Amino acid sequence: MTLVSDFIEILVTLLTPEAGGRTSPITPREGTYRPILRSQHGERARVRFLEGPPQIAPGDAALVVAEVESDPSAVLIAGVELDLIEPDGRLVGLSTAVRLWRAAVSA
Repeated sequence: MTLVSDFIEILVTLLTPEAGGRTSPITPREGTYRPILRSQHGERARVRFLEGPPQIAPGDAALVVAEVESDPSAVLIAGVELDLIEPDGRLVGLSTAVRLWRAAVSA
């Protein structure tokens, strides 16, 4: 049996450096960007970006698909607004959950 991960599609808007955001773009397709999504109630989930445009520059917005690496909890549902937090705790963007694919077990 293989456990398939949860995935979330989110609309991400990166803050500009002047607003405290990143100074460099992210590259979702590389699979190396691993931010934390934080709800308004403080719940957190670590994700790993997998799909989207080749890069997203500070100040830009894009639709991305991310693998949920921690407990997705009930907060990750369509329409929920989430902060995009770097591993160092810095707020670098805002996002809206578009949809979530729950884990499944395959034979």
